[in-house]
Amino acid sequence: MTSRLIRMTTLMVFGILLLLGCGADKGEEEAKGFVQNYCSILQDAYSRADMKLIGRISTEKEMKKLFPVIQALTATDNYMKTEILEFKIKKAKVKDDKATVSTSEKWRYWWIDQKTGTITKPKHEESYELEYNLLKVDGSWRVDFIKNLNE
Repeated sequence: MTSRLIRMTTLMVFGILLLLGCGADKGEEEAKGFVQNYCSILQDAYSRADMKLIGRISTEKEMKKLFPVIQALTATDNYMKTEILEFKIKKAKVKDDKATVSTSEKWRYWWIDQKTGTITKPKHEESYELEYNLLKVDGSWRVDFIKNLNE
């Protein structure tokens, strides 16, 4: 009876540890997926020159960094086309309602006149090592700020 109790207790402890470990992995996977989606939505926001698209996925702090770009596009009657040439998630860490996701990215950008469709700023490529700092607000991730690790 005692050995059976020890085995059952050991199995329960092992099961709990396994579930706790899976929870951490699930949170990290969720944060990684959010960052990938964020980049896609950011591409759409640039191509439409529309801040509203990123309002639900960014904090005010990050939106203040993006606002000048969108404002410049709108003021010049342009939109920005982008291509993500490379995107690699290097690591993710989640603790409570905060997460950091480190990436290696390569983007291509160019501006297009909304009326004529001509390229107004030529294609340009940039490589980044970024750290996305996320906050969970009302159960959903938001980008609080992005740190460029190359600077």
